[in-house]
Amino acid sequence: MKKFLFLILFLSFTVSQAKPLERKTIKVGASHVKVEIADRPESRAQGLMFRKHLPSGEGMLFVFEKPEIQAFWMKNTLIPLSIGYFDSRGSLFQILDMEPASPMELNPKTYPSRQPALYALEVPRGWFQKAGIKTGDKLQLNQASSK
Repeated sequence: MKKFLFLILFLSFTVSQAKPLERKTIKVGASHVKVEIADRPESRAQGLMFRKHLPSGEGMLFVFEKPEIQAFWMKNTLIPLSIGYFDSRGSLFQILDMEPASPMELNPKTYPSRQPALYALEVPRGWFQKAGIKTGDKLQLNQASSK
């Protein structure tokens, strides 16, 4: 039990000490979304874990070194999310809705891409549908940065 409590405290401290991620406004199809850029192994591993709220129109963009099959899980993720997978040309090829995993689950469900992805965008669940985003829409990263 002591080891478990130490781990929880360590993770909480680590999360609070993490450097802020770059924030940008990007475009998907005709919609804009404010994102934090997770482009390092540490930031991709942390993702949106332990967040209690994610406003509509905001999310996290995961940027990988090369296109590969990607798989996400919802361990330690408290809010329902949708994920969109994009290929190396920035074309959206898959959208999945994801549910938070129970803290008791030893093997949380994974949400794999069906083909190699260079980018993955996590947003509040249902955002893609509400924004009218569909497969084939393009990701545009060259929007103005915002802090």
